[in-house]
Amino acid sequence: MSNRDKIALIMAGGQIIHKWDAEGVSPIEKEALSAYLAKENREKIYVVDWSYQPVCHYTLRMCSDLIQLAGTQIEEGAAGVVVTCGTQALTEIAYFADLIWSYPQPLVFTASISYAETLGSQTGLLLSQAARAAESRVCWGQGVLVCLQDKIYAASEISHISNYNHVGYGALPGGPIAEFSEPLGLLVFLRSPRRGRIMNIGTPPARNVEILDASLGGGDMLLNALLDSRVSDLDGLVLAAFGGGDLSPSWVPLLRKVMRDEVPVALASRCLVGRVQPEGDFEGCSKRLLEMGLINAGTLTPLQARIRLAVGVGAELSGQDLRAYMLDE
Repeated sequence: MSNRDKIALIMAGGQIIHKWDAEGVSPIEKEALSAYLAKENREKIYVVDWSYQPVCHYTLRMCSDLIQLAGTQIEEGAAGVVVTCGTQALTEIAYFADLIWSYPQPLVFTASISYAETLGSQTGLLLSQAARAAESRVCWGQGVLVCLQDKIYAASEISHISNYNHVGYGALPGGPIAEFSEPLGLLVFLRSPRRGRIMNIGTPPARNVEILDASLGGGDMLLNALLDSRVSDLDGLVLAAFGGGDLSPSWVPLLRKVMRDEVPVALASRCLVGRVQPEGDFEGCSKRLLEMGLINAGTLTPLQARIRLAVGVGAELSGQDLRAYMLDE
């Protein structure tokens, strides 16, 4: 039977497609998944197995394979794609996908902290809502989306706030871009997210881009360890800096050594809703760091900056082109 104009459901793991009982955790069999779908969706969806690994086992290269698989479904006639995955790195995977997803058809991620068939399980609801978003024309051209909490979020905006309840995600300051209105479950579109430059879906992300967190009096030992043995292996480095982008002055000479090896170093704020602000005039301030050659990550979170830097370096951007890409200019 042809899958043209249907919704592809890619099973990429997560509690949402696993059952838990006295014998332990086990995945829902592909053939049994239809029982969790609303009746009106069962004929519209076809299932694609991919991976049942814990999301902490993923790499960006694995995520690239996943997104290319989703793209293949669109090229073969699917009307949209839904992907299940674990909650722990959902925001990172979806953000990476958004940077390279150039199709107008929706790519919708969904996940749950609860296993299927346990008290509070939302497997059926989330799968059905995600499928409805994936087939909805109002979601076309909106980039990669995340379906959670009766809402649709832009992958470029969503944040993981809590890991132990169902209301664990949010998008500050804009909120969701659509929501399901009960009791009829109507999909109400609220706004369109801003999308910047989209890379080719086949762009291989750089393998070794790391994050170093600023903390009071900390970090020097890790920076020195990089310089002693592994800096030559780095494809890029993101610094999760204080507030508007400031760092301990003890980092400055160490960063100069990193940059002498032509490693791109991006400066991001460690705040949940932050922005690098080149102010002040003291050793370690963001103004001097940017003048020194660090790359401004603007409003990106450190996790987003790492992924964006990996994609930019993987696309062989450098110099001003890489700087413009990091600022989404």
